[in-house]
This record gives sequence, structure tokens and C-alpha cells, in this order.
Amino acid sequence: MVSSRSTATAVFELAWWAFALVLAGLVVLPISSTLPNYPFYVPNFIYVVVAITLTRYLFLLHVSWLRDRLIIQAAVAMLLIPLIFYMVQAFNSFIIYFDEQGPDVLLGGLEQEVANTIDSYIHAEFRFFGVWAIVAAAVTPFRLIYNAWVRYRAGVRR
Repeated sequence: MVSSRSTATAVFELAWWAFALVLAGLVVLPISSTLPNYPFYVPNFIYVVVAITLTRYLFLLHVSWLRDRLIIQAAVAMLLIPLIFYMVQAFNSFIIYFDEQGPDVLLGGLEQEVANTIDSYIHAEFRFFGVWAIVAAAVTPFRLIYNAWVRYRAGVRR
């Protein structure tokens, strides 16, 4: 029984990671196919993966491999602090880049209709996933601490 539960948990975790990585690739694909010199690929990819993964941990922690691993939860909660700073800094860099440089630096060689479409896509999805990832990263440590407290009171000591 233990083997089947751990196997199911591993399959669940791998499926979610695969989903997050594929979704991140699909979100970045229109940008990479249109703008090869886009400077925000890495933060954009990180935002999508972090948003999906941390939201999953927020709502599905009770079926996650992380549920009874209290020390790993504490480590993840601590590691989220520098990740939040990185994501906020990347978000700020994105806004400053387009405020100072303007979209014409990246979109200058494209047709006007394509440029307008890709410009609105870049701004909408970067802000959507950026804010989502930052908020999820800010809330997740509290969820992990609450789960650790509940699991510790239930007798889990790992």
C-alpha cells in the first residue's frame, strides 16, 4: 500500500511539473517566435512555473509529497523570500525597460498590426503571471507554516 501511495504521489508531482513547464513554454512561444531579442524570457518563464506550482501547493498541499516533510516546508518557506525579491526586481525591470526604452526598441521591425498585438500580449501576460507568482510566493510561506503546525500537532515529527 505504501509503495502505491508513494508512486501515485510521484506521478501526481511529475504530471504537475510537466504541466507547468509545458504551459510556460507555450506562454513564451509567441514572444520567442516574434522577438528573438526579448530580454525577459527567464523571468517570464519563472513567473509561469512559480505561479502554477505555488498555487498548487496552496490548494493541494494535503495530497502533495510535501505534506509531512516539516523541515523541507521550513526550507521552502525560507527560500521563497529571495525568490520574491528576485521576482519583484524582475517585474520592476520590465516596467522600467518599457517606460524608458518604449516598445519600439523591440517591436520596431514588425508590421504595425503584429507589433500592437504582440505588445499587448507581452504586457498582459507578463503582468498577469508576474503578479500571480508574487502573490502566491508571498502567501505560500504562511500556508506552509500553518500546515507544519497542524501536522506537528497531529504527531508528525519529520
